[in-house]
Amino acid sequence: MELKIINEGKNIKVILYDEQTEIAKATCYFKDTPKVNEKNIGCIGEFECRDKKTGIQILEKCEEILKKEKVELIVAPMNGNTWKKYRTLKYTNGEDLFLLENVNPIEHNEILLQAGFKELYTYTSTKGLIKNAYQSEAFDIAEEELKSENITIRNFNKQKSQEDLRKIYNVSKESFSRNPLYTPITEEEFIKQYEQYIDMVDEDLILIAEKENKEIGFVFCIPNFEELKKGKKLQTLILKTIAVSPKYEYLAIGNVLLNRIAKIAKDKNFKEWIFAFMYSNNTSQKMAKRNKTEVIREYAIYGKEVKE
Repeated sequence: MELKIINEGKNIKVILYDEQTEIAKATCYFKDTPKVNEKNIGCIGEFECRDKKTGIQILEKCEEILKKEKVELIVAPMNGNTWKKYRTLKYTNGEDLFLLENVNPIEHNEILLQAGFKELYTYTSTKGLIKNAYQSEAFDIAEEELKSENITIRNFNKQKSQEDLRKIYNVSKESFSRNPLYTPITEEEFIKQYEQYIDMVDEDLILIAEKENKEIGFVFCIPNFEELKKGKKLQTLILKTIAVSPKYEYLAIGNVLLNRIAKIAKDKNFKEWIFAFMYSNNTSQKMAKRNKTEVIREYAIYGKEVKE
């Protein structure tokens, strides 16, 4: 076997070959990475392997490289930051993967554990019937309160997609900064990442809350087009992101946005919805539970302390 190391400045690629066949690989990230409990972290991303043995071998080499870069904690799998691919599938109820569900395979859990990693954070995706969406008079009261605060809710405008993506970016930047492993990215990077979905989305299924034309919240949903690829009827909606500016969380804007989406989705003949990739301590998990959704997937991200 031959180990090849490629230093690209901000990251280092490690590739394991058996003769000329690539059998395992990973990328070590150590610059512009987030902090955890004030510790400098390194990330192992783009992790692939043929089997457990080659997986552990490549992880151990990555640990050796990151130790030299003065990293105190190694996080895996994560392609540099949480705006890119990260997390490993930990549990599935057997349902087909849904659109945007791009995570490492379930087999990687055991490899990471055997390499000395421990579970750092967990996430879930849940699924339920839209007809079971939580209903309450409190939503009507909340809607009236928003009106009194001069807060309006409108659909995403594809004709002004750049402008609306900037608004979504601004709210995301504020709201997500409290999430574990958060790393800020530029507006340009954010827009580039989301632009690829614009042709796929329905303007009615992305809502933006504004106060005097200033964005303060949004919900971003996208149909599960994987159903069409499998020859099934398109009937599932993915709730990808719901976010509200911390200054306005007391107004129940998130609940109002979700209630509106439920009504719109029913009118468009969607039958089910998926609350995707919720961090275990996030308020979105409470929303998912209130709406009688059940866990279909669990994911994990792992960490390992670097010892001197």
